[in-house]
Amino acid sequence: MKRCTPCRYQQNQVTGFTLIEVLLVIVVVGLMVAAVQFSFVGNKAESELQTESLRFAGIFETAAEYGLLNNVQLGLVVKENSYEFLGYDGTQWVAVPDNPAFEPYELPEGMVLQVELEDLPIEEQSLYNRDTFAPEEESFLASEDEKPIIPHVYILSGGDITPFSLTIYYSDQFDLDEDISYRVDGNYTTPVTVTGPYINGELAGG
Repeated sequence: MKRCTPCRYQQNQVTGFTLIEVLLVIVVVGLMVAAVQFSFVGNKAESELQTESLRFAGIFETAAEYGLLNNVQLGLVVKENSYEFLGYDGTQWVAVPDNPAFEPYELPEGMVLQVELEDLPIEEQSLYNRDTFAPEEESFLASEDEKPIIPHVYILSGGDITPFSLTIYYSDQFDLDEDISYRVDGNYTTPVTVTGPYINGELAGG
């Protein structure tokens, strides 16, 4: 009996874990969970940006088709996290009646829009410019809150559009490991093109 006691003690020593080993396992598991979580967040952000980019492209092309069929001039108004399509009634830009798709659309929380026009070679001789739809002189006397709306992008009733590049990305508050974005480009006519994802400014897989 006395000889068996040390044997049982030695067996327990061999099969047990030290505190350092337990802590090491906890650290490894924590790192694995964190890696999976970061990967999931990144993939989700990329998927949501792609969805919103495709939605915008679809609505833009619908607006171009609507203008062509109804002989209406349309304009795209872009804000930091929303956009809408307006129609020109001969004097000012107004909401398009009975078309919910053209109403103001707000992006999911944290997404930001950026539209670029100046870097593109706009040919004013083939497309109208902003002066074409400038309000009458007396309109400039209105108060700050009543300033007329001037679209960023125009959609001609004949199907032409002013060139533009619109980027959709997440604001810095989301603190993603990488800057992910998608871009929608329009060049004189539809269809527009959607490219991405851009990772830190570079096209992934490009």
